[in-house]
Amino acid sequence: MDTDQVAHYLELEDKLSKIRQQVTSKLENQKHIAIILTAVEENIEGHDTNDTSKNLISYMIALMSLLDQAVDPETHVIKDLQLATSATYLLDIIFQYSAKKLLRSKFADLLTKIAPCITDEKAEPLLIRSAIGCLASLLIAQDAQAWNNTHNLTITPMRGLQGLLELSLDPRPKIRKRALEAIHRILENPPVAPTAEHVAAGTIAIFAINQLADVLNEYSNLSSKQLKAQTVKDDINSKIIKSLRLISTIVSSGQWPTAQIEPLCDMLLEVTKSSDQYLVSTSFECFEKLFNSMAESTVAAGLAEDKYLKVIDTIFQLKPSNNDTHLVGAWIAVVVKGMSTYAVGSPINAMAKIPEVFELMSIYLQSETMEISFSASQCLIAVLSQAVRDEVLLLPEQSNGNVTKKDSKTVTNVINKLSDNFCEFLTVRYTNCTKEILNVLAAAFKKFKFRSHPALDKPLQIVDSWRVNEKQETMELVSEIELVIGSAISAMGPDVVLNILPLNLNNEIANQPGRAWLLPLLRDHTRNAKLSVFITDLLPLAKDFESKLDSFPKESVQLRIYQTIIDQIWSTLPHFSELPIDLRDSFTDEFASNLCSLLYSNTELRTTICHALKMLVESNIMYSEGALVDDIILQATFPVEESKKNLEYLTTKSVNILAVLFNIFTQTASNLRGYILETIESYLKITTPEDIEKTFNNVCGLLKNSMDSEAATAGGDKNNNKPQLTSTLLDIIVTMVRYLPPKCYGPLFMIFGQTVNSNDTLIQKRAYRIISKLSEISLGEDAITTYLTDIENVLLQNSNSVHTSARSGRLSAIKTVVNLLPTDQMSFIVQVSAEIILATKDVNEKTRDLAFEILILMAGRMQNGGSIDMGDGNIQVASLGEFFKIISAGLIGESQHMVSSTITAFACLMFEFKDSLSSDIIVDIYDTVELYLTSNSREIAKSAIGFAKVCVLGMPEDVMKPKVPSLIPKLLRWSHEHTGHFKAKVKHIIERLIRRFGYEYVEANFPEDDLKLLSNIRKTRNRSKRKEADGAAVEGTLPTAKGPKFMSAFDEAVYASSDDEKEEGDDDENMGKNKQYIIEKSDGNPLDLLDADTLAHISSTRPKKFNKKDQKKKLLSDDAFAFDDEGKLIVKGKKGSATSGNDDDPIANMTSGINAYLEAVKSGPVRGQKNKLKFKKGNKEEDNFSDDESMPKRNVGRNKIGKNFKKGGKFKSRRRL
Repeated sequence: MDTDQVAHYLELEDKLSKIRQQVTSKLENQKHIAIILTAVEENIEGHDTNDTSKNLISYMIALMSLLDQAVDPETHVIKDLQLATSATYLLDIIFQYSAKKLLRSKFADLLTKIAPCITDEKAEPLLIRSAIGCLASLLIAQDAQAWNNTHNLTITPMRGLQGLLELSLDPRPKIRKRALEAIHRILENPPVAPTAEHVAAGTIAIFAINQLADVLNEYSNLSSKQLKAQTVKDDINSKIIKSLRLISTIVSSGQWPTAQIEPLCDMLLEVTKSSDQYLVSTSFECFEKLFNSMAESTVAAGLAEDKYLKVIDTIFQLKPSNNDTHLVGAWIAVVVKGMSTYAVGSPINAMAKIPEVFELMSIYLQSETMEISFSASQCLIAVLSQAVRDEVLLLPEQSNGNVTKKDSKTVTNVINKLSDNFCEFLTVRYTNCTKEILNVLAAAFKKFKFRSHPALDKPLQIVDSWRVNEKQETMELVSEIELVIGSAISAMGPDVVLNILPLNLNNEIANQPGRAWLLPLLRDHTRNAKLSVFITDLLPLAKDFESKLDSFPKESVQLRIYQTIIDQIWSTLPHFSELPIDLRDSFTDEFASNLCSLLYSNTELRTTICHALKMLVESNIMYSEGALVDDIILQATFPVEESKKNLEYLTTKSVNILAVLFNIFTQTASNLRGYILETIESYLKITTPEDIEKTFNNVCGLLKNSMDSEAATAGGDKNNNKPQLTSTLLDIIVTMVRYLPPKCYGPLFMIFGQTVNSNDTLIQKRAYRIISKLSEISLGEDAITTYLTDIENVLLQNSNSVHTSARSGRLSAIKTVVNLLPTDQMSFIVQVSAEIILATKDVNEKTRDLAFEILILMAGRMQNGGSIDMGDGNIQVASLGEFFKIISAGLIGESQHMVSSTITAFACLMFEFKDSLSSDIIVDIYDTVELYLTSNSREIAKSAIGFAKVCVLGMPEDVMKPKVPSLIPKLLRWSHEHTGHFKAKVKHIIERLIRRFGYEYVEANFPEDDLKLLSNIRKTRNRSKRKEADGAAVEGTLPTAKGPKFMSAFDEAVYASSDDEKEEGDDDENMGKNKQYIIEKSDGNPLDLLDADTLAHISSTRPKKFNKKDQKKKLLSDDAFAFDDEGKLIVKGKKGSATSGNDDDPIANMTSGINAYLEAVKSGPVRGQKNKLKFKKGNKEEDNFSDDESMPKRNVGRNKIGKNFKKGGKFKSRRRL
């Protein structure tokens, strides 16, 4: 049995298992089907075999016998409807997986028994749908002889198919849908025959066309009185839609006969004449599906050209009114689909048809309805992009014989006709949709590319005249106009466009305007152009303008204008350098020399020139490696071989360019030269190994001189720039590492060995990068492996002289070495483990991350085995357990920092390798670290608490549960410590213990003195559950604005808070938050106390809105700060504060009559018990609530330190490992 059959039967088993699960279903029909299946399986259990096909036969026999019991054998009337429904439902499934040979041999018997389930008057929709499925499976199994009835049988597949076709028009929607699906399945699975077309496709298509024709005849024969009756009209429309759905199903299967395409189009066109919008759009959907199927089968089926053309012409004749918004959209969609489909089989003829489409759409472009004109423009854009194949645009000599001269002439004629259309569209008649027409013209330039010239020159000149005149009506279209001109630059090239639209900045052409606005368009749209245009046209212009700069005053407008033009001219250079077609002719030694001279003399142009030099190389490399391979026209006009020749040409000049770039790099400030390094790397990619070796040797010589000079001047002038030069040269060497030939690796490692000892931070950082960069290439890894022992010795010898900022680079180098260690040199891991452990607590996040990565890597290498030389001939076998023993040495470190780092390292390793460690090792490590929970050092205790959290989350339950009784008292020792968020951490661990081991177990082992904390946790959990049940969002689950967005799994386990984690005082968070006020509307209108509606605008208190934004505004306001004559900052007193001297004036503190009224309301008498007047005493907050408000929570003491903590926020450790 092959794989497909196994998958087939597994799918059947999956369906049956789902049915078995419905034995307990509350729906009676589902339950009955499951019971029948169970009974059948119990019956055939004794006959069960390993042959699945035989089991299927057993299922079929059993279910068919049940169906026989449900149907009267003489009258063929259903006796037991429920039994028949269940049996047929199961047969529908079994038939789909049964052997076609079996269904074919028993077709007559099976169809006779299934037929009553369809024809019986008592049959319900579920039974009929199942019977339809059975019938479809039977018909799919039949061969061509059965369909053609070569043996003249009475019961044939055609009879069953006829029943299906009748059901496809059934008034019941579910039955109709199942019948349509069955017809689609039958047509998609034709029997083996000489042609791909189904034997019954003709019969089905004729039935569908006849059915639609009958309905249309019935509709045409209706009297005017009947047409006015809505019920009659709806009934006819319903019949038409059913027929169209049947046609759509047949067409989408790809089996509509070629001979029936023309009658179908006639029928669909007849339907489109209807006034019912839904009918028309449905018929257009049928057209669209017809075109889709024709596109797939045009070449294979050999569809006649004239028939396809006739369909297209017929569609064109169907044009609706240019004011009909409903029909125009659907009709346009059909036109686009028809043209794109036509272009698949006959691209030249389809292109010849495009001018006719433009003529058609001109009517709709003139429509005053915006939606219609926009749809027409989108239709033209779609036709240009989909119906014009790139292959036909090639010249005969570019197409390898695929395009003849006649075809090329046809293309030229079409583009000329379209040019005339565009000239017409750009007249005053089409002012209502000028913007859309400009977008179509831009699409035409993008599509026709180099074939746009000279045909589309005239429309381009018209558009240019609009841009030059700068009238009010055309200024609104500037973006679209510039899009057209930019598209023309991309399509025809800047040389052609500048000949048509000269810049004329110096007024050298009389009666021509200046086009300075064209420079940004050249910059943005120039690709794959002639570099000579910049050299011969633009560069002299820039030099001419530069020569005039000195004649203008320093701050004059003219100077700024000229400088802007010069900058815009130079900004085009990188884009002219992007895959130029004339690189070998234009990028001469003279031009390269000019650029290099400018790099030295003009610092402002360095970025632009370096970008251009880089683009020359990178664009050719990418193109030669397969970029833009889908661009047929570009591949034909600029073959890949040309880019390879360009790279060979640039290789001859790379050494000189690199020398200049190196010099410029050393002269530029370190924070402004990143782009130069990128350019250097681009030219290193194409430089030959011999030239790279020579260049490397030269740089090494300069580096040696620089280091010698640095050593000679040590202790002298602190401001000398020699160390800066050394680090700069090292930057160049680090960049060259990836491209060095193997011969240079020896000197490279010597440089590493010498520079890593430097006292200069910059030099040391770059020295370590040599190893990291070298490991990125396979040859480099081999070289590191060769010199591995020497590298290890260098790393170990310099462990005590590492600068803080160089530590991350050193760790990257150590990671490389650990990764490449042979199994017999695992002692290196032992020697660097202490350094790695300490690095896990480094202040630099990158260093910490690297330390954890190395820690995990070292554990993985030890786990894979090897040998460790412990000295004195003591050889240990490397293992994960041995690595944990090595790490444990840090627990007896001399400093608290070392002990804390070791515990943190254990937490990381325990989290990563908990599944690989034996329970004995886990218990030993846990017992040892647990002791440190009682340490008096907060740093050690903090790490121990993190370790405990990892163990609680990750250790096996049977190992962790016995440790809980001793863990809880040690944790609670820190539950009253607020510094470093100890209480929150302890509380969270206890909550995790409750989740894992249950509240009762934790409570039983909880000290009585701390039961209050446990009770608080339980109440918090219950409160959270109630809030979730009420649909209230728990504020604690919201992410804070600060902190890392992403955390590793270990970071999340150790540092992330739970949903219920609270800091002290969280129980009373959002104090007074639930207090409700009737807020006064701040609409700026004065308050009228005599107005009856005033009560809706005020509250019994005056709530004050206060947020960080208001606070910031207040701090930045003039009332808060001022400066005296000497520039010193003076903090002013608050207005109305105690320092203002207005304490004796009780009215001074009332800013308005509103406050006076509110104060009176607050302080006035209220009715108490027995309706007695009662005056409020003091200023208690509790006296201010209304009957509609919930009781506010008691305001417990706020943090006395004036930190502006956000209410309800959680105190989380932001420190990442």
